Amino acid sequence: MTKQPSNNEIPHKNGVDMRGLLSLATLLVSLGALTLSMGGAAKLIIDVFKEGLNNGLDGLLIKSVVLGFAFLFGWVVALTSIRAFGNLIYSIIIKIYAWVCLGAVSILYIKILEKLFKQNYDWMHFWAYLIMLLSGLFVLICLHLLVANHDLRPFAIIPLIISVLQLFLIIYRYVFTEDAKGLLVVCDFAIFITMISISALMLMHIGILSPLREWIDGLFISNGEKTE
Repeated sequence: MTKQPSNNEIPHKNGVDMRGLLSLATLLVSLGALTLSMGGAAKLIIDVFKEGLNNGLDGLLIKSVVLGFAFLFGWVVALTSIRAFGNLIYSIIIKIYAWVCLGAVSILYIKILEKLFKQNYDWMHFWAYLIMLLSGLFVLICLHLLVANHDLRPFAIIPLIISVLQLFLIIYRYVFTEDAKGLLVVCDFAIFITMISISALMLMHIGILSPLREWIDGLFISNGEKTE
């Protein structure tokens, strides 16, 4: 009797492993989209921070939409590659990308602290700084959700350390210097509270993302078994 393929197997055609081919194809497509979107985001951040830049925020919205769309496309394809086709190699790559993203967010955070300390920014740039920080953390969380059983707690350590540094800078700037602009302390507190809160939630690992992860896992359940 001829063996019938199971529901989780894609039949070979002319000796070609279609599952492996699709896994490789989705890896390459997704990796390209994620890399381009994250590289474009880095370029956008550099433009915003460039010294003496008068038009750094021009077109920020449309640029963000384009980069966000590219990242979303890459993320969906990555999810398919990892969860549907069981691409273990891509899981390792995503873990590396997550650490790279954390490094980028940490550098961005430190650069923002420099701007806050020097107080050479306007309100428009402040909101851009806050949105960029939140966007970086959002990307990190999205990468975290791609990999099953991925632990986010180690990623909270560096932001917490930088938050302590920011607290020191706030005290020094507004207590030990005489030329501080008191109104701008609101900006310092906003950044500090945002980062310390998100980092603490990551460190406590209280399962806020569990419903979303369970929903994602449920998309790839077949015959009562989750694809790995």
